[in-house]
Amino acid sequence: MENRTLAFIGLEADTTSACLSMLKIMNGRSSVEWMQAAPEEADVLMLANDDGNRQWQDGNKPCIVIYHNNESKPAAPYTLSHPFRVMQLISVLEDVSRTLTESSSTVDTKANTPAPQPASRAATATSGQTDFSESLYQAVTSQDKQALYQSESPQGTLYVSPSAGAYFIQEPLYNEVRHKTASLSALKPANETDLSAYIRRPIAELAWMTAQLASSLPSWLPKDGSFRLKRWPNVRSAKSDRAYLSMSALMTKQPCRREQLAAHAGCAQQQVDRFLSACAMSNLLVCEAGAAAPVTRTATPDEPRRRVSFIQGLRHRLGLSS
Repeated sequence: MENRTLAFIGLEADTTSACLSMLKIMNGRSSVEWMQAAPEEADVLMLANDDGNRQWQDGNKPCIVIYHNNESKPAAPYTLSHPFRVMQLISVLEDVSRTLTESSSTVDTKANTPAPQPASRAATATSGQTDFSESLYQAVTSQDKQALYQSESPQGTLYVSPSAGAYFIQEPLYNEVRHKTASLSALKPANETDLSAYIRRPIAELAWMTAQLASSLPSWLPKDGSFRLKRWPNVRSAKSDRAYLSMSALMTKQPCRREQLAAHAGCAQQQVDRFLSACAMSNLLVCEAGAAAPVTRTATPDEPRRRVSFIQGLRHRLGLSS
């Protein structure tokens, strides 16, 4: 788990206290643990929407601007309307954390890699990731499950045991997978191996993390299909993303098309496809190819008469009938 620091500037005491309480709730439920720090030492700044704080926004640290709901939304990359809830705070902090991670990866790549190499490596990673995702899906959903699979990477070997519902990984490769920079080969059967030096983690987590590298809907899922969930996914694996939670709630009630999910969750189509891919690889998804998405039920012709009869009976019992 990553540790990041957050500073509060110009906020009212009750707002700061509420934020600290929310951070305690978040820690352990999010991929990042947040702690309070001084503004000069913090990774992220949380500012009041005040002209006196403009100097901080001009710096090189991400700033979350807090504004009251009766004010106009400020022109800032990250904002929160006060009062806000813990899920809203989680969402904006996850966005900021991703930005920090991507910026750090970009700096490291520029510093350590010759100019022509990143594009070549990116193309190879995309192709390899497609093979890995498909092989992981086959391993998880196959009825005849191999005891152990392995995938090779420059940072080491990753082992997957579908029957145990776990994967085994060492710290250097785990950091790459977690930051979505890993290049993994397709899974292949592995012999029994001593895994005592490896970290054991749930296989659903691997499905979620690798699905975030997908750029489109996986080939095994029909684009015109309707999808529903067998059960709720692990919210911690989904990083408590509001769009994921919204789609999960809808898909446990009814099958939905991709376009319907994007409109319901208010997110990009690519995020919907990544969510569906992760659910499929976690064996949570039921697909109804070519099925029509359910529509809101309309009243039958008999319903108005039943409703009138019910109201008349109620008026009679209350002594209101003429």
